[in-house]
Amino acid sequence: MPFQAPAEGVLLPPYRVLDLTGPEGVFCGKLLADYGAEVIKVEPPTGDVTRQRPPFISDVPGIERSSYFLFYNTNKKSVTIDLETSEGQVVFKKLAASADVLIESFPVNYMQSLGLDYDSLRQVNPGLIMASITPFGQTGPWKDYKSTDLISLAASGFMQITGDPDGPPLRQGNEQSHFPGAQHAATAIMGALFYRDMQDGRGQYIDVSMQEAMITYYTDAHPALAYIQRGENVTRVGTNSTLVIPLGAYPSKDGWISAGIITPREWENLSNWMFEVTGNEEILNEDYKGGNQDRAPYNDIITALVIDFTTRFTSEELFHQGQERNLVFIPVNTVSDLLVDPQLDASNFWFDIDHADAGNLKYPLGVFDSEEVTPTTNPAPYLGQDNEVIFGELGLDEAELASLRTRGVI
Repeated sequence: MPFQAPAEGVLLPPYRVLDLTGPEGVFCGKLLADYGAEVIKVEPPTGDVTRQRPPFISDVPGIERSSYFLFYNTNKKSVTIDLETSEGQVVFKKLAASADVLIESFPVNYMQSLGLDYDSLRQVNPGLIMASITPFGQTGPWKDYKSTDLISLAASGFMQITGDPDGPPLRQGNEQSHFPGAQHAATAIMGALFYRDMQDGRGQYIDVSMQEAMITYYTDAHPALAYIQRGENVTRVGTNSTLVIPLGAYPSKDGWISAGIITPREWENLSNWMFEVTGNEEILNEDYKGGNQDRAPYNDIITALVIDFTTRFTSEELFHQGQERNLVFIPVNTVSDLLVDPQLDASNFWFDIDHADAGNLKYPLGVFDSEEVTPTTNPAPYLGQDNEVIFGELGLDEAELASLRTRGVI
């Protein structure tokens, strides 16, 4: 498609993006939609499966009431097509001919079985950029294996470093494996669009492996690097760290506080404060006064000393008094805490969207603050709400649409 400048106040030009993703890639389409792209959710006539995913608004099930769908599909449009019918495939090819980007997360070779793979679609649209987000990518011995969030976390090695030292590997909260792949895909798509628009106008195919994307999300204590360089398998340490001591979540009078001490000056400030409060001279032990690696052999002792200290304060007291001492202390927030967080309120992080069926909904606005760019704030679409307009743009008249609807094609 010819290059178009972004509209005032949005980040991206109105690139047309066809979103055929499930949970594995839905965040990719959301990122692009929130910053200005025209993202069209292509759903089967019965609706995307995530429309049936709880929790539901007011615990009342319905295809327009899934909290999951309503959040991940803000600012998108919706059309319905049965891709497994020959007529639906014809309609989809017309739609693909008008698009800049297609995102999908079907099993490997599913799109090819429908005649809708990249090699087929670029015949009708040479400028199309197609991104596939799958558990293990399009090649290799695992490419056809099925997966879940739990499987992806295990396959990436992430579960090896998650959990307590004497406990089993643990899954992280929420579906963490879905986000790295979606974010990598969104970044690659924007790069591919820039390359296409600045070069010869040709599109390209993007293959995103969720396993590979998840591996890139390790911290600087990367298990693979540690093994390659030192022959060590990084093990689980709970909320503690083998590099920063002390670091972790510690109980307070009324909850939990997260704390991390990195520099010798920070350790001096903390140890003096702990001694003032507890009177325990052990905290002044000369062996603890070096760097983090000097304290590593005494991690269990130092953890016990820190807990004895933190349980004498509320989380807010530790937070504010720690900040006054230039120490990194902050409460472990609950979801209800976030909704009244003064920092988030000051940055206008939360905003309200009115949805005709689901009511007033509170959402996070976006991931950065800019005077020039503001994410758009439209509610998630009703199932097939844009059929007439978008299919009309493709040349389908009302009689054709009615016939397709009667036969369950749209």
